[in-house]
Amino acid sequence: MSAAKRSGHATATVLGLWMVLLCVVGAGDTSGWQSRGSVSVLASWTGDEGEAFRGLLDTFTRRTGIHVDYQGTTALREVLSSEVASGTPPDIAVLPSSGELAAYAAQRQLTPLDGVIPSRERTAYGKLWKPRLSAKGPVYGIAVKADLKSIVWYDRDRRPDALSALAADGRQWCVGMGDDAASGWPGTDWIEDLLLQQQGRSVYQDWATGGLPWTDPRVARAWRSWGSLFGKETARTALITDFRKAGTKLFGTDPPCALEHQGSFIRGGYPDPAEAVFAFSPGLLPDTDRRSTAREVSGDFAAMFRDTPQAQELMRYLISADAQRAWGEKTARNSTHPFFANRDVQLDTQGYDAVGLNIAKTLRDPASLCLDASDAMPTRMRVAFQRAALAYLSDTSKPPDGLLRSLERIRRSLHDTRDQPWLSTVCG
Repeated sequence: MSAAKRSGHATATVLGLWMVLLCVVGAGDTSGWQSRGSVSVLASWTGDEGEAFRGLLDTFTRRTGIHVDYQGTTALREVLSSEVASGTPPDIAVLPSSGELAAYAAQRQLTPLDGVIPSRERTAYGKLWKPRLSAKGPVYGIAVKADLKSIVWYDRDRRPDALSALAADGRQWCVGMGDDAASGWPGTDWIEDLLLQQQGRSVYQDWATGGLPWTDPRVARAWRSWGSLFGKETARTALITDFRKAGTKLFGTDPPCALEHQGSFIRGGYPDPAEAVFAFSPGLLPDTDRRSTAREVSGDFAAMFRDTPQAQELMRYLISADAQRAWGEKTARNSTHPFFANRDVQLDTQGYDAVGLNIAKTLRDPASLCLDASDAMPTRMRVAFQRAALAYLSDTSKPPDGLLRSLERIRRSLHDTRDQPWLSTVCG
C-alpha cells in the first residue's frame, strides 16, 4: 500500500472516530435537554409586547433547559375555548379576565396553585390579584401583569386646570368602541368607572359579584351619565372607531379631541408615549366627585391547565419578582410598559418616567382598588353588557331601561349556572 493510500486510510479513520465522538456528545446533549422537557403557554401578547414576553421565556429556557412553546394571539378566548373543548389545552394560559378564570376553575379545568407557588411568593400579591371561587377557596390564578384604569389621558402640553371644562364637552372626548368580537368593552369601562366613582366600592362590588340588580337606580344613573355626555356625532364616530386608534387624535397642533378615558396599557399605542400624561377620572367623568380615591384596575392572570413539573416551574418563575423585573427591562421604551401587582418588584423598575411611576404606585394601594367589573363577570353576562353598551350608544335619546331589564334577566338566570360562577370579591 502506498504512503498516499495509508495516509488516506488514516485520515478516514480519524474522521470516522471524530464523527462517532460528535454523535455521542451530541446525543448526550440532546438527551440532557430533552430530560428537562417542554411547556406550552398561550397569551394575548403579540407585536412588541409579544417579543418582550418571548424574551422573558427565552431567559427561563436558558436557566432551566425547559423549552417553552409560546402562542400569542389576539383571539385568545376563542383559541383557548377550542383547545379546552378538544382536550388539548395549553399547559399555562394567561387570561385577561378573572371571570373566565373562575369559569374554567368551576369546570375543574385548572390546577389549584396553593401547592405550586410557595407561600412567601403568594403573599407578595394582595387578594385582589389572586381570584378565588369562594373567600377561603384555593387560588387558581395570579396576576402576572396589571393595568390601571379610572384615568384620563391628555397631551402634556395642555394645562391641567383646563381639563374640567374640556371634560364637560362631549365633543372633546376621543372614544372608540371597536375591538372585533369584543367591541363595546370601552363602553363598559366607562359605565363601571362611573358607578364606582358615584356610589363607591361597596355598591360597585355588590354589582360586580352579581348581588345588585341591573335595574337598580344607582346602576341606571351611571348609564344615563354616560349617555348624556355624547351628542349624536360623537357617538356615531365612537361606534365606528377602533379603540386602538381613538387616542391617537389627542396630539398635534389642532387635535379634534383632547381627552381619552382608557387604561394604562394604551399609552404604548400613542404616536409618542412620552407626550401623554393622565389625570384620575373622578371629577372629570360626569356626576363624579374628584375627592374619590377609588380606582378600577385590570389584570392578566396566569393559570395552569396541565399539572406538569415543567408547568409548575414556569408558573413559579412568571410570578416571581426577578422575572417581572427582567420583563420590564426587555420591553422597548416605545412599547406598552408592563406594570406588576407583585409588591417585591421595585417601583422604579416599572416605568421610565414620572407617569409610569405614578401608575405603579397607584397599583400598590389595595384599599382603593377594584377589578374591572365586566372582566370579573361570567362570560355570558360580560358579552351581553358589551352589546348593550353599543346599543345604548347608538341612540342615547332612549332611556337604557329596556336594556337594563334584559341584562337583569341574564343576571338572574346565571345564579343557577354552576359553570358560570360569580367571583366572591372584586375589591381589595
